[in-house]
Amino acid sequence: TPPSGNGVNRQISSGIVSHHIAIKTRNIENAIKFYSLLGFQVESKFVAGPARAAWLLHENCSSNNSNTNNNHPQSRIELLEVPSYMLDEPEGMQKRAIDLTKREELLGLNHFALDVTANIPRPDNDGGASSEGTACALYQLQEWLDDLNALSVDKFGRTLRVALSPTKRIIGREVYEMAFLYDADGSLVELLNHSATLEQEMKMDGWEPWDGTGFVQ
Repeated sequence: TPPSGNGVNRQISSGIVSHHIAIKTRNIENAIKFYSLLGFQVESKFVAGPARAAWLLHENCSSNNSNTNNNHPQSRIELLEVPSYMLDEPEGMQKRAIDLTKREELLGLNHFALDVTANIPRPDNDGGASSEGTACALYQLQEWLDDLNALSVDKFGRTLRVALSPTKRIIGREVYEMAFLYDADGSLVELLNHSATLEQEMKMDGWEPWDGTGFVQ
């Protein structure tokens, strides 16, 4: 019997968890290499219609039916390789995803975000600030990206394509550094570093008026 009464909405959705996001790629091997830099490893390979496909699971997670492992929620990516006959690329040209930083009128999924805070060192002698998420002033998101780029060059001979260099945003009481990368095909990946918690929440009466800049600027 379906649940009824005031608790129907809560009961019908209480067991829902995020499972994966799906990203199309022209070369699944290159896509696997890119996401390995961010800690994603191949969980399984399979065929989806005419496409080679793979599930990538983050190394902090275990491949089982539980949604969490050691307090880490599962983070999974599905890669779908578009066959060459569907791409129909002109000779000498490689197609890429639409650059959504330049096409802000388009609707639908824009990007997905990864929290890299745990990879940014916190100072030991900061008077307790690190417990509130305050990052070391000498090593922040930009320095981490520099190290990630060096790793990419060393392992694969490729430099990272940066869509938006690190900048700071305040959301409620939380201060974040944020940056955007293009993946191997040009899809947007946001990287977040929680850098501080303010003592008092920023008070805003509704949404701030648009300042004329883009969605990710």
